[in-house]
Amino acid sequence: MFAQGGIAVPEGRMAYSREEAEGIAAELGGSVAVKAQVLVGGRGRAGGIRLMDSAAEAGQAAAEILALPVRGERPEGVLVEERLPIVQEVYLGIAIDGAAGRPAVVASAEGGVSIEEVAARRPEAVVSVLVDPLTGLGREEAGDIVRRAGMPDASGEVLWRLYRVFAECDALIAEINPLAVLSDGRVVAADAVLEMDDAALFRHPAIKARAVERLTDPLAKRARALGMTYVGLDGDIGLICSGAGLGMATMDLIADQARPANFLETGGGITRALLAEAMRIVLARPGLKGVLINLYGGINPIHEGALGVADVMAEGVLAPVVAKALGNFEAQTWETLSAAGVTVVKAVETERAVAEMMRRVL
Repeated sequence: MFAQGGIAVPEGRMAYSREEAEGIAAELGGSVAVKAQVLVGGRGRAGGIRLMDSAAEAGQAAAEILALPVRGERPEGVLVEERLPIVQEVYLGIAIDGAAGRPAVVASAEGGVSIEEVAARRPEAVVSVLVDPLTGLGREEAGDIVRRAGMPDASGEVLWRLYRVFAECDALIAEINPLAVLSDGRVVAADAVLEMDDAALFRHPAIKARAVERLTDPLAKRARALGMTYVGLDGDIGLICSGAGLGMATMDLIADQARPANFLETGGGITRALLAEAMRIVLARPGLKGVLINLYGGINPIHEGALGVADVMAEGVLAPVVAKALGNFEAQTWETLSAAGVTVVKAVETERAVAEMMRRVL
């Protein structure tokens, strides 16, 4: 995606076996970087990036990387790239500044390490500029930013193009670390991060489909296809929440006495059909002792979601279901859930709902 935006990237291809990696490395001249493809940061420090001098070494590195998890994630493959003659590593990044409500462009002549570490150790080495999203980042402004950071002039063009990718992709973060300055003066994005806003994926259907396909858990795939986030865990108390923070707090309270079976957050688009599918996804996990639903109706129409829960309850749910639902149309929501056989906790404190759940399952 960066290459499509006109940013230079190393030549390379994906490999899924030792033999494929060895063949690609041979085509690239033998001196390559072998990179684990995992959705986590800090791959290099965890042994997920290896610099190799021959095709045989690249094949061996690929076999080792593919056999072991990298920071808890099993690689879906390895990227075998040409090894670059790097003389300097610099940093370029763009992220949403939540307090300012604007994109923040960050540049530093010290790349290749965590920008947070650089900012803590030498704050003067980091240049940060807020950008008006209505006018965007111009070429001259990008050039001025990199000059202030003490970076090569050529990195200004890269920053301008990086901002265009950031804006066109509805990104939350677009980062090049390191942007490699080569011995011949060229600048190449040697490693990068692009995090897109899930709420904008409807504008990027091809990318949304790829994101869903990368998930290995079939229940997580079902949830993501509908805009929900699901993570399976090793417990036996199912959980449905209408926000990530609410979900994590509820998980912590459950974990004091039992073990959550999953994390599931619906996001801000609750409908009758969505909550029905959320129930089915959670109930698909074997060995459940109960299901706890924790909803807040700020922007979410929880009374519509209650109808979806009732639809699934009518299909025959054997495990006890406890719900706490507060906000708009809460009285209507309570009535629908109670009529469906759900135990409704009307207190504000989530602790009360968890206590009721524990009373029924322990």
